[in-house]
Parts: sequence; C-alpha cells; structure tokens
Amino acid sequence: MHMFSSTFSLILSSLINFTGDWFFAIALLTIGIKICLFPFSLRQQRSQLLTANFNEAKSIITKKFKNKKDKANSEIIKVASKYRVNSLTTFIPLLLQAPIFFSLYFSVLNLSSTVGSSVLPWISGVHSIDNLHVLPLLAGLSQGLSGFTMNSKNLSAFIVPVIIGVVFLWKAPAALSAYWLVNSASRFLEMKIFSLDIMRRKFFNVPTADQMAEKTA
Repeated sequence: MHMFSSTFSLILSSLINFTGDWFFAIALLTIGIKICLFPFSLRQQRSQLLTANFNEAKSIITKKFKNKKDKANSEIIKVASKYRVNSLTTFIPLLLQAPIFFSLYFSVLNLSSTVGSSVLPWISGVHSIDNLHVLPLLAGLSQGLSGFTMNSKNLSAFIVPVIIGVVFLWKAPAALSAYWLVNSASRFLEMKIFSLDIMRRKFFNVPTADQMAEKTA
C-alpha cells in the first residue's frame, strides 16, 4: 500500500504542477488508472453477459427436463463447465479499485499542495473538504446513475450506490470525491461503448442462452 501511495503522490504532484488545477490533475490520474484497468473491465463485462445468458439457459434446461431434476442439474453443470461460467470474475475490477482508492487517500494526505481549482473554486486544495458538499453529492449521483444504467429495472441499483457514496464522501478530502465522480462518469461511458454491437461481436463473442442449452441431451 505504501508503494502505491508514494507513487500516486509523485504522479499527482506532477499533474498538479502541470495543469495548475487539482481537479484536472485528479481527472487525468483517474482516466490513466481506468485505461490501465480496461482489460479487466472487458473481462468483467464478458463475464456478466455470460452469466446472464447462463441463467437464462438454466431456465430453459429446467423446463426441458422438468420431470427429471437430476438430469437437469447434470446438464446445467455441464454447460457451466463447457463455457467456464464464473460469476466471481465480475468482482475483479472492484477488488482492484479498493487498494487504489485507499492508496489515493494516503497519497493525498501526504501532499502539501495548496493549488486550487477553477472548476471548484470554493475548495481550497486537493486535501480540503467540500463544505458545500456539492462534490460528494455529484459523485454519489454519478455512481448511482452508472449502476442504474447497468440494471435499469432495479431502482435499488441507483439508490444504494448514491447513499453509500454520499455518506462515505461527506467529510472526505475533495480529491476522493473527484476520483469517485470521474471514475463513475467514465464507467457510464464505458458501459455505453460496451453496449455497441461492434464491441459485442469483436470482444465478447458470448453464446446466447439458446446456444448454451441446445446441445443438452
């Protein structure tokens, strides 16, 4: 953790000196991290699509062998093994984000910069608290919007992330809210890109539920 926080401190300090604006520095750092994690995001998205189709395939198989429960379970296991369905893969980016977030927190505490931001002029510096709470609210809303987009029929996918984000960031350094905001916004954009047909054909190549279930005996 110390190695990451020291690295972030060095990079963030350089970006602040380069941009002359702490918010833009955080935004650039966040985008850089997002680019580095993009391969994991691709894998996460493919795993989510695969799991969703597998769940549909399970329903098809269960109906197909409705009077043969053992046979249905056996076929479901075969399908899961064949297509390497592993829902835990979807949590990899989240597990990677946790140490990054806390490393950023410690790196901000170690910074002595007092450079402000033209975007958020009422916040004096990267480690100051947003006393107007505008940034925590925006960060929470953007996180909720990202979750709501991915699970559009589930209202709790919007409400829960908003509450968690706002409560967690309410008294945190402004840099964390800025990171949270930019990361959520980029995640929203990422999901829009992933939803494009060309992306699904080229990078995901996920079998449909019918394709998974069609070869069951």
